[in-house]
Amino acid sequence: MKFVFLFGLLIGFGGTLGGAYYTPWLKHARLPSQTSVVANGGRAEQFLIRLPADRISATDSEAGGLRANGAAGAMLLPAQFVAERLLVEHFKVRDSAGNVIGVAARHWNASVADAATTWSVLIPSRGALVMSAVAEERAAVDTALRSAGYSDGKEWSGQVVVPMAEGYQGVIAAGTGEFAELGGFYTETWTVAAVDENGIVSGTIELGTITSQKL
Repeated sequence: MKFVFLFGLLIGFGGTLGGAYYTPWLKHARLPSQTSVVANGGRAEQFLIRLPADRISATDSEAGGLRANGAAGAMLLPAQFVAERLLVEHFKVRDSAGNVIGVAARHWNASVADAATTWSVLIPSRGALVMSAVAEERAAVDTALRSAGYSDGKEWSGQVVVPMAEGYQGVIAAGTGEFAELGGFYTETWTVAAVDENGIVSGTIELGTITSQKL
C-alpha cells in the first residue's frame, strides 16, 4: 500500500509541476503575500480553491465520488490502482484576495497502515509547501451532502461545511523557496453551496496555515 501512496505522490507532483509549466493561465508575476501576524509571532495565510472553476483534474479511482466530477478530464490510472483507496486531485490555488497564484495537488490514501492526506502547493514566484494530515473518511463530502438531503441526479443547494483537517491538526512538513525554513500547522475546510443534476459540486476549499521559523 505504501507503493500505491508513493505512486499517487508522483502523479500529483508531476501534474503540479506540469501544470505550472504548461498551463497558459498561470503567470509567474509576484503578487503581495496575503499574510497576517499571529500572537505567537508566526504568520497566518489562507489559500482558496473555488469549485468547480479551479478543479484541473482528478483520478478515475472509485474513491473520488462527487469530488471527481467537474474536472476537465480524469487522470487515468493503471487498472490495478483503480479499485484502491487512492484519490489524486489537481487544482488552481488562489490567495485570500481571489488571485490565482499557483497550483496544488491533493493526495488521499486510506490504507489501514498509513492513512493520510497530503497537499503539495506550488506558488512559482514564492516556492512550494508540503502539508499532511490524517486522512478523512472515504467519501466524506458525499456523506455530508446526503445527510443534508442531497440525492443522486437531483439539484441541491444549501450550505454544508466539511472540516477535513480541523483545529490545526494538519502539519506543514516541508517547503522550498520562502517556505524552506518554515514549519507549522494547517486546517482544511470544504464548504459546499450547491450540486447540479450532473453531480458537479460548487463551493470552496480553504487551506488556513499558521507558520513560523523552524527552531
